[in-house]
Amino acid sequence: MSPNGPPARPQLAEHVLARRHLVGEEEIIVLHDVRSGQLLQLGGREWGLLAAADGTRDVEGIVLAAAREGAHARVRAAEDFFAALHAAGLLAAGDAGDDAAAPAICAAEAAGAAGAAEAGRAGEEDERARRARPIEVLPDFSLHCDGRGSCCRLYASVIFDPEEAARARALRPDVLSGGVRHERAFTPERGAWPCAASAVALRDGRCAYLEGEGRCSLHAIGGPDAKPLGCRTFPTSFLDDGASVRVSVAVECACVLASVGRPAGAPLLDPRLRVRGDLDERVHVAELLGRVEIAPGATVDRAELVAWSRRLAAAAPPADIAEGLWSLAAAVEAEGLAGGTLARYERPAPLDPAALAPWLAALHARAARRAREDAAWRSERDLALSAAQWIAMATAALGDVELLGALLSAPAQRPERERFYLRAALHGHRLVGAVPLSLALRDRAVRLVVARALPAIFAAVGASDPACAEPIALVEAMLRAYGLDAYAGEVEAR
Repeated sequence: MSPNGPPARPQLAEHVLARRHLVGEEEIIVLHDVRSGQLLQLGGREWGLLAAADGTRDVEGIVLAAAREGAHARVRAAEDFFAALHAAGLLAAGDAGDDAAAPAICAAEAAGAAGAAEAGRAGEEDERARRARPIEVLPDFSLHCDGRGSCCRLYASVIFDPEEAARARALRPDVLSGGVRHERAFTPERGAWPCAASAVALRDGRCAYLEGEGRCSLHAIGGPDAKPLGCRTFPTSFLDDGASVRVSVAVECACVLASVGRPAGAPLLDPRLRVRGDLDERVHVAELLGRVEIAPGATVDRAELVAWSRRLAAAAPPADIAEGLWSLAAAVEAEGLAGGTLARYERPAPLDPAALAPWLAALHARAARRAREDAAWRSERDLALSAAQWIAMATAALGDVELLGALLSAPAQRPERERFYLRAALHGHRLVGAVPLSLALRDRAVRLVVARALPAIFAAVGASDPACAEPIALVEAMLRAYGLDAYAGEVEAR
């Protein structure tokens, strides 16, 4: 490999996700660079070459291996193809050894950051103590699923482990001829070499195993246990904060908010599961770091953050949650997590349209780019495309200062939904992530404002999808699943 040229034995980089999409009758592979948000479409021949690039073969070996699978290409064309991928930052150097190296690499990838974090924790504290950590479930909530499959139509990746994929192919061998060949219905979770986990192909943005009326065909044939674990546990989230395992809910599906205040739904977790050690070992339990950044350059111990979150959850909610979050962000930056900061939340100042403007502009730029790029290949029936377009339209409309001012002066239409949204986020520590807490608080205020603007957009375009019933959930799902949430880290740079 030359200093500036592609690797001698190339493979797809770990930060790139390859996903198979069927758009109408056309089949395409889309590469998602999760670091930059870049998308790249591939045809069947190009994917055949990339699938053979397992990090152990040079380009001539890749061409021969791809040819055996029916993907024929000349060596010179393959070299140009890999040079283009390298220039786009989508390749990594492979191992110079034999094919046995690739599965080992994949196994490490499949373990992911969760496994690394767990291993680090095990070295710091007694494993028995961790397993004995009590489970604390979000109180006063149970889920009523409407069975319309909104969550199965929105996410870029629906992950199956090997056993789950084999069961799905056996139950529905007709789906994309997956009963004959695994790779017809699935792509590797990460990279191009077959790994422990696989992502199912999507048809017009829907899981390939979803029936036309929105029902899961695997569930219909084999019962709930026939679905992959991620689908069975969604929208439940798990986070170990050092004192307990917080079990909360991701407000990313209309069913979640439609369940607020409705008793006798399904519990988030089997009540017989009392401690972390009772959980299925495959369940991903996130770990709250020992130090948490609460404002740019300022950190606190996680125990202090946990105590503050409990105080905030118990505080009297303001009439306008978005105002409370924005005011609280300023208080956290000025005073940290001192008790007095909660007063700014309970008695917030009105939202300033000028202060919101750069945040809305940054989110608009992200959403508009996503909508523009997706329109080039996604079906008009694809909910992800529509949602990106709706968010882009809403943030563009809010660029009008008078319209934004009118929206902010009007009371929220469903304040109980907004209060629950914050309660679920606090219980699951979902405000702690890629940006400091103060920025995350402002980000959530912006999301609520955008969600308030969406009904007018739905009315203007005649949108009637069931997912439109709960705009907050639609915004939440799109920001996390499609990288739009990165806008919050870009605002300060503008």
